[in-house]
Amino acid sequence: MKKILIILIAQFFVFNVQAQMEKGRFLIGAGTNFGVSDNSGMMNLSFSTTRSEFEDGSSSGEGKDNAIFIGPKAGYFLMENLAVGLDLALGWGWSYMLTSDFDLKTRNSLFGLGPFVRYYFPTGKILPFAEINSIFGSQNLKSEIEGGLGPGLSVENNISFTHLGAGLGLALLLGEQSSLDLVLNYNSSRRHDETLGVKTWQNTLGIKVGFTIFLSKK
Repeated sequence: MKKILIILIAQFFVFNVQAQMEKGRFLIGAGTNFGVSDNSGMMNLSFSTTRSEFEDGSSSGEGKDNAIFIGPKAGYFLMENLAVGLDLALGWGWSYMLTSDFDLKTRNSLFGLGPFVRYYFPTGKILPFAEINSIFGSQNLKSEIEGGLGPGLSVENNISFTHLGAGLGLALLLGEQSSLDLVLNYNSSRRHDETLGVKTWQNTLGIKVGFTIFLSKK
């Protein structure tokens, strides 16, 4: 009797997993990164305060930085366990540095969009999965300097970027409609500052934590 009960429970979990990942269902989600830069395009919320002082004591200043980066995603299961969709990257940031000689204020905005593919390996309430993704977009930085360097000096930079990533993760099912995701992700980034004519490349290994909701076909 005990063995039969165990088998029934196992079949119940497998059935629910298959129902979540079946063809025609949708998923929506978002996540955050640890150990990666803000240009990754994932969800980040940060506030910081800085204080700077030159060694000769000629000038000192205080500043604040605020940044919000949101990275939602939406996908569709083309077949059981295989989902394809779009990653969206939205970002806003603003900072200022007030010194005894000049004031520096900076604002930035970011927008990006790209496809992703995710495949789940149904094993129980904890599902391993593999994912590849990409983001293509642009970022605008505008800085205004007032004071010793001249009145109303303004500098604007337009940056295009490309992010290509791949990762292996675990989805912890929280019920029939959602999961908590933990992903080890490798990301390769290319940024082109069109104003300065400078290109930079960055390779990053980081951890992503996310939350996914599964929606039925109806």
